[in-house]
Amino acid sequence: MLKRTTIIAAFLILTSAAKATGIPARMVYQNDANSNAIELKVWKGYGLTINFMSTGETIKQVWIGDPSRFAFTSNGGLCQSSGGDSECAGGKATVIFLRQIDPIKFPVTSSSNGSTQITVLTNDNLYQFKIVPATGNPAYTSLVVKSDSDRPLPITRPRTPLPLTVQKPQSAPSDFPQPSPPPPVALMRPNPGTTLNGAIQRNDANALAFGLAEAGRKGQVKPGSTIWNKVQDAIKLLRRGKTIDEAISLSQVDKTTFHQLLEWGRL
Repeated sequence: MLKRTTIIAAFLILTSAAKATGIPARMVYQNDANSNAIELKVWKGYGLTINFMSTGETIKQVWIGDPSRFAFTSNGGLCQSSGGDSECAGGKATVIFLRQIDPIKFPVTSSSNGSTQITVLTNDNLYQFKIVPATGNPAYTSLVVKSDSDRPLPITRPRTPLPLTVQKPQSAPSDFPQPSPPPPVALMRPNPGTTLNGAIQRNDANALAFGLAEAGRKGQVKPGSTIWNKVQDAIKLLRRGKTIDEAISLSQVDKTTFHQLLEWGRL
């Protein structure tokens, strides 16, 4: 009981520290986590949580390919490797905490950069992540796995309506004065550079959303792909007031792809 209380206390301390320092969390949807080899960095002195609370899944078992550099704990008991469901019905683990340890000499094959694979078996899915040791200031200390049902719908540019065919009225008698047509009204797109404060980011977010929709229409970015989801994350970050550089860094979108989509969205 004391050991479990200590683990829970460690999770609460880690969560509070992350909020206090403003370290962002990464987010991934279930389908992407299952179908893509996602690389996660574990910063020395900070660690990394993998959080399944949003999906409602319960963690059953966890394996680390090379345990000589990483250790983990969970916020609940896991199943015994040889036990049945009845032996782990009370576990209810939903979060894993990974941390770096001093390298241990095990008779296992290690990669050149110390990376390895962690496998997480839940009651619904099997997840595999590549974990890499890192030092310095962390870019994130948590990975939140979200349900696919929470994935936002793609933002698409509304189609331009077809012009209506208006029947030309019959000519009035020549002795009646003919009304002059009204002068044309020039419609100008707002210039993002002339707006104030957060309006710049909002205009960039809309332009990026339009550019992503255009890329999807052309078949250059597949909806639901890793690139598509990263750009969606960047759009959310811009709407929260982040700068373009911050949105690129936090969403991990390729910089060239980001600016190409932004350019398409401003046309």
